[in-house]
Amino acid sequence: MDHYGEFFEWVRPTASTVAFVKFKGPMSSVALGGALAKEGISIKPTYCFTDDADEYSDYSRMGFGEKVMPARLDALAKYVDKYKLTWLTE
Repeated sequence: MDHYGEFFEWVRPTASTVAFVKFKGPMSSVALGGALAKEGISIKPTYCFTDDADEYSDYSRMGFGEKVMPARLDALAKYVDKYKLTWLTE
């Protein structure tokens, strides 16, 4: 998350393996979740954890407790690298 600070803010988990992540790019958490799902990366968009999805439309939850997480983080980094120039110009 720190490496891609122009696109993400997050609250580092202190007592669990789930992070609260804000995407600062040009799409909502629902759109980002759909795009990442196509890459095999699962996040939980705003509507999964609040009734006030409009206020938090840029937020998602990401789990870090699974064995496959290192591979998913690599996939996320590749996804961000693929689209970051486009996002910066939008």
